[in-house]
Amino acid sequence: MLLLLSFLTGLSNFQVGDFTSEPGTWNLEPGTRNLEPNRPSAVRTRLVLVLSTFFFFSSVPAAAEQNSKVREVIAAAIEAMGGKKYLEVKNAHSRGRYFFFDRRGRKGFARFWDWTVFEPIKSRWQLGEGKRQQVHIHNLEIEKGWTLEGKDSVEEIPEEEIEEFKKDVKRDVNVILRQRVDEEGMGLFYHGPDDIAGAGEYEAVEFLDTTNTSVVIYFDLQSHLPSQLETHIVNKLGIRQQQRVEWYNWHTIQGVHTPLRTDIYVDEKISQQVFVEEIAYNIDIPATYFLEPKPEK
Repeated sequence: MLLLLSFLTGLSNFQVGDFTSEPGTWNLEPGTRNLEPNRPSAVRTRLVLVLSTFFFFSSVPAAAEQNSKVREVIAAAIEAMGGKKYLEVKNAHSRGRYFFFDRRGRKGFARFWDWTVFEPIKSRWQLGEGKRQQVHIHNLEIEKGWTLEGKDSVEEIPEEEIEEFKKDVKRDVNVILRQRVDEEGMGLFYHGPDDIAGAGEYEAVEFLDTTNTSVVIYFDLQSHLPSQLETHIVNKLGIRQQQRVEWYNWHTIQGVHTPLRTDIYVDEKISQQVFVEEIAYNIDIPATYFLEPKPEK
């Protein structure tokens, strides 16, 4: 199960000084990627497919073949991640280390705790503890959210930020593979190893919804696991940016194949990293974790 990362988009405004660095824990070579950075865009291949529809009679079997191949890739990925065990995951609780970077590449660090329910999406993401903690709660069942600063400062998340969170959720790999494949109006496009720069290690599926939002997920040809996701986000200044999410260090937890490291890039620069140290699935999570927190007096 891949950690739901939708809440991380809203954390990009944190300052590096908000949390302390932890000497001796940094073990990443910045810029490490599992795909070549100058690979051709999947959109280019899709454009060729769209243009080919002018040749109606030849395009129909091609479209059917595309759909069949896409379904095959998605089914193999779900099976690789645990099959029925993966699909039966209802919630998850994890903890670990969270690193984030400013535009100059300086890093900040915080311990994190995460509680996530997948249907409907409910997320509680906590950085730090005690007086310095920051807790972000999103509950899409009631379409509300709150932030808790320290132990006594609670604010409701504005409606427009909840709407942005909902958009981010739709770009999440778990939500896409488990819920959105058969969504009405969803376009599915296959890109083989010849369409992707590198040594022919990956294939990809592009998901294009009715809002013209594109998400491309790359899959390892050997393991069939998702290796990377590419999409575009809009920051708080209204600037459109490329976002890439990469997954590493896979382990089987309760029958579910799980990446314990996630790297996030924005416009080819490292933005955030998540290192999971412990994770458990289908546990008892109090319903109050996703409601308005009560400040301590």
